[in-house]
Amino acid sequence: MLAITEDNLITPVPSSSQVVFDEEKLLIYRELYYDGFSSIIAARDLTTGAAVAVKKIEFRFLKPAPFPLENLKERYARKINQQAAKIRALTPNSVVKMMEFAIESNRVTIMTEMCMFGDLFNWMLQQPQLRIRDICLVVQNIFQALRFLHSQNYVHGALSPTTILFQSMSPQSVTIMPDCSVRSEVLQLVRIEPPIMDCFSPEQLKAIVSEQQAANSFVPTEASDVWSVGIIAHIAFTGKAPFRGTNASELLATIERADGKTSNKIFSTLSSLIQKQIHNALSVDPGSRTTADEGSEVFWFDDEHTKNDNRNILLTIEYELLNTCRRYRNQGRQVFERVFRHATTTVSQKLATHCNILPES
Repeated sequence: MLAITEDNLITPVPSSSQVVFDEEKLLIYRELYYDGFSSIIAARDLTTGAAVAVKKIEFRFLKPAPFPLENLKERYARKINQQAAKIRALTPNSVVKMMEFAIESNRVTIMTEMCMFGDLFNWMLQQPQLRIRDICLVVQNIFQALRFLHSQNYVHGALSPTTILFQSMSPQSVTIMPDCSVRSEVLQLVRIEPPIMDCFSPEQLKAIVSEQQAANSFVPTEASDVWSVGIIAHIAFTGKAPFRGTNASELLATIERADGKTSNKIFSTLSSLIQKQIHNALSVDPGSRTTADEGSEVFWFDDEHTKNDNRNILLTIEYELLNTCRRYRNQGRQVFERVFRHATTTVSQKLATHCNILPES
């Protein structure tokens, strides 16, 4: 078991001892978010004065589980330890700083720096005016953060609009949240597809389809990260993902049919340079996909068309953006209901059958 503190030094903890998160040092403000698996609380660390976000996963609520809960605890503890080890040497401007975490027998608590302006959805919907160039700057800064991460041999593997966070109203205040999702671990244990796969690369979808819902052994790459940024950019420009499908097989077929090209009408109003850059990021062939280095440059939006495009794009895409935001906000509860509520129903049905109880007519 490991504990990580604000000075980014990881301290080994004997497995026989219990690391307990000290909640007394927090001044709780309010709950920011609850997705069925975890709650995120805004607070102030009274020992340092820092504004923090505290994520809490209570395993005792994940019952009845269709798998041994110890398996989930072990997988998630390993994941958090690995993420902590990866990011401890990275600059805080590139990735959200993990200040402390504690792995207890029935709970995991993760304390990170607070990004006051939320994720991509929060940030965009708070803007009084959102120009195309503002979105270009966001995308460029995502690529710049990714370029640094890739230079440090860090592949994220789970980028989405909800892992892109902002420290201010500026489009250049982008920081990336490391993958701390417990939901993805649950999905792998029960071997079902995620409800949202917008940002999954074609190669990742192929791995899911070929395994026919077996445990996903896909290893993320720099190219798959770039694909995810391409999808995030399309959502930012148009309010919705370019490709949709009810399952991995259908989504993959849609992408291959379109050859990674989007036909969105709003997207077609952007400059040819922007369209080319995003289409290059969405190349079906990972070998011909653009790189984080190329996306970090300014050439792809430094043209007269973009400079003179002063429309408030939020007025055009707000409806689609809100619908997309709602999809992402609800996915945790969807998975929770499908996995744990379904398990409850199954147990009840088996018990009724065993006791020879018939349902009321």
